[in-house]
Amino acid sequence: MKELSPSERSQILKAIDGMLKNVRWVAGSAERHLQKRIARGHLPAAATIEDYEHVIRSVLQDESAQVFRYWYNRKPYLTLVTAVQSRQWLVMFSYDSLMETAFIIERPEQYLNKPGFEEIGSLREVQHEL
Repeated sequence: MKELSPSERSQILKAIDGMLKNVRWVAGSAERHLQKRIARGHLPAAATIEDYEHVIRSVLQDESAQVFRYWYNRKPYLTLVTAVQSRQWLVMFSYDSLMETAFIIERPEQYLNKPGFEEIGSLREVQHEL
């Protein structure tokens, strides 16, 4: 696991907790993201925003989820990746608990090796300082 300062660990856990309490989307983007996931076959045609947010919360509660920091335009985003119903889901959000995106990644090892992704460790490690 990447060495985290107490304040970094606290920021990460606070952001995850904020997302678990309330999945907040950029104004007007929730429905657009839902429709995109349905169109790509990531969610069933009849899926609702509640179904989508259930998947997001499942990722955020899985202690085996891998935690990454993703840098975009010098702004950090938290990214968690884990299996939900045997498909690898990626959930990305800001440190102020604002949802960015969530989708299935077919080749996580390839996708997460892109520039900008920095592996932190498992959620369990972040929570318990293993």
